[in-house]
Amino acid sequence: MGRCFKSGFFSIFLSLLLICQSIADESVELRLLTEPWAPVSYDDAGIASGFAVELVNELQRIMGTELEIEVLPWARALSIANSLPNVVLFATSVDEERRKNFDFVGPIITSKISLYAKANDHIEINSLEELNHAGSIGTYRSAIGLEMLKELGLTQLLVSSFPHQSAKQLIKGRVRFWCQADIAVASLLTKIGANIDSVKPVFVLSEIELYLAFSKGTELEVIKQWQSALAYYKASGKFKRLYYKWFGDLPVPERVELIRRVE
Repeated sequence: MGRCFKSGFFSIFLSLLLICQSIADESVELRLLTEPWAPVSYDDAGIASGFAVELVNELQRIMGTELEIEVLPWARALSIANSLPNVVLFATSVDEERRKNFDFVGPIITSKISLYAKANDHIEINSLEELNHAGSIGTYRSAIGLEMLKELGLTQLLVSSFPHQSAKQLIKGRVRFWCQADIAVASLLTKIGANIDSVKPVFVLSEIELYLAFSKGTELEVIKQWQSALAYYKASGKFKRLYYKWFGDLPVPERVELIRRVE
């Protein structure tokens, strides 16, 4: 087992030597976009920070690049990535609509999308039918949670521009439920001055995986370079340590795949 691991790791290392040479000759400069969604990514006094930012910078270090990461509102970042080539958008889920415009490398995060209620709310949700009459749901524009809620036929939605605004709506009692990924709940509550003990999950909508998304028109060879860098980083054990640093004992996505855009 150990010999097989070393052999695989060495193969990845050799491929990375070729990657670095290829990048040195590559004239295309990517635009790296993410959103304010702590602890995954956020703006810290003008500096991009968070798990995904740190990961992308580690992959850049492996490949010998130092591109700036922009932290933009999700709807704006998605609009740019949908309209321009050579854009890397992260972290995003994969769905049929996005596969028309993006190739994906990952996964880099696994997460549960759930509905949260106030801790002192005695509501119990056992089915989607019960949700239709239980109260309003807070979410934010262009979020995967919003897309899920619409696909499920739920209409009692209050849509905000930023993730923390939906958290505040729940705490202030403007909505009964808050739709959010488990990895971001604690950080968003801290941002608005609330505590994790003030809310509780009441219904799981879905378990998702998040990826690096490469916009339509980005060269396949460039995308494969990122795939190889991520495979190398995971094989080294550093990815698992980085994941633990930001997310504690949450499940670590260990495989690496490239999901091609649907023509």
